Amino acid sequence: MKMLIAHTPDPDDAFMFYAMFEHKIKTSFEYDQVVKDIETLNKESVDLKYDVTAISANGYMHVSDKYDLTTSGASFGISYGPQVIAKKNIDLKGKTIASPGKYTSAELLYRMFAPEAGTLKEIRFDKIVNAIMENEVDAGILIHDEQLTYQDKGLVPVLNLYDEWKKYAGDLPIPLGFNAIRKDMPIEDKLKYKADFENSIKYAFEHETDAVKYAMKYSRYDDFELERKFILMYVNELSVDFGEKGRKALDLYYKRAAEKNIIKPFKPTIV
Repeated sequence: MKMLIAHTPDPDDAFMFYAMFEHKIKTSFEYDQVVKDIETLNKESVDLKYDVTAISANGYMHVSDKYDLTTSGASFGISYGPQVIAKKNIDLKGKTIASPGKYTSAELLYRMFAPEAGTLKEIRFDKIVNAIMENEVDAGILIHDEQLTYQDKGLVPVLNLYDEWKKYAGDLPIPLGFNAIRKDMPIEDKLKYKADFENSIKYAFEHETDAVKYAMKYSRYDDFELERKFILMYVNELSVDFGEKGRKALDLYYKRAAEKNIIKPFKPTIV
């Protein structure tokens, strides 16, 4: 049996899949991959194009009848999260804010914790810094490795969404990116896939340098240590199996959104 996996062009995803796609471990299935940005995958998940897909905590709500979340492969911010940046420290209320997408976890976090924007303008995540520099927007919500480089261009942090989350959730991590597997797949196949992916992530941790080198082919930067730092910000022990801590964080994420009347009460299905 061959599975089609869709993931993002981000080094943290590539790091986790390294052993599976490079045949470093024995697996239960053969795997093919498709690589697209997270908001594209959020939107395409409606069409059930992939056996397994990367998905945002926010995006998953819209396809929970089609996919289950897996406990492996998640990105939780343990002490990091999306940041809002601008040319200078500004009042965000009523401003035009660049968002990486309306289905991204970052946009929902912004709507939960930030002042109400005048406009949330969807701009692909890797174009947001330039949009700010060119005055297309007043500020932007940064995700991925741009979080480590924006200050090199003279931009400044305005709001750290992890700090706002921490005030609400305490020590629970921020739910960000997940793996989702087709709901109609037999449970035994779901569990075999999970075991393969867990082993792949463990292998990457055990062979960190090789896994980061592999992930560099998806990187937007040539700096090995920069990408290694970014990967280890979001790939951590919760990525192998997010367990009870991850479930509690997810529940609180959706609870906060419901309290703010952004969504209806929601419970994810997890395997």
